Amino acid sequence: MCWGMISYGWKGPFHVWNPETEEEKKKAEEEIAKINKEMEDDTEEKNKRWRASPEWEELRQTELEAARIQRVAERNGAPKKRIQQTFRGKKFRMEKIKRSEHLRGVDAWRYVKHVAEPLMWPACRHRLEENHDFVLMEDGAPPHTSNYTNREREKHAIPKFDWVSNSPDFNPIERIWTLLKRRIQRRRASERVTTVTEMKEVLQEEWEKITIEEINKEIDLLPSIISGCLAVNGSNNYHA
Repeated sequence: MCWGMISYGWKGPFHVWNPETEEEKKKAEEEIAKINKEMEDDTEEKNKRWRASPEWEELRQTELEAARIQRVAERNGAPKKRIQQTFRGKKFRMEKIKRSEHLRGVDAWRYVKHVAEPLMWPACRHRLEENHDFVLMEDGAPPHTSNYTNREREKHAIPKFDWVSNSPDFNPIERIWTLLKRRIQRRRASERVTTVTEMKEVLQEEWEKITIEEINKEIDLLPSIISGCLAVNGSNNYHA
């Protein structure tokens, strides 16, 4: 598995995933437990401040009045209706960072720690300095869209585009991956690429060979791809 980043006229960082070691797993568990406790305390403090705010008091008065009006209406024959009292609950909730016991791929924790923080977000900040209209675009993979990933990305003030989840053809990097795979297959037909180490080297070499002109060409195709998709009412039976 690998990860890369492109934009028009620019080729960004590249990363090849390594299997997570037992030491990394243990360290992740310790860090996640600490972060979850911090988020839990922070969420409780936010709810405490909310319950002491004019917003909460206004909500309480509004919902209690609505309940009173409903009780009067019911005594006069109106059907029963449950009036929510959200002021008794919590405005802020947290979703704990969780890891699968049988993790085989990349989860949000690994994505943030190995790609986003060291590679992607620094590149995004640099792109933003050059172009204030820059927006990050990722597909809908769970590591990209988890609450933890979004929370950490927002700390870095990286704007993100709400991309369509079922149209991979609209993502130009998918065509770069196809190009990369095709070139690797050609090399494997003539070279003995038989180990993980050799494959990592080949992946890095072929990524380096991809030109800016090739990247721009795939991005330039996007308008015709979208037009083709619209012409068949969003179906997949078109060739861009």
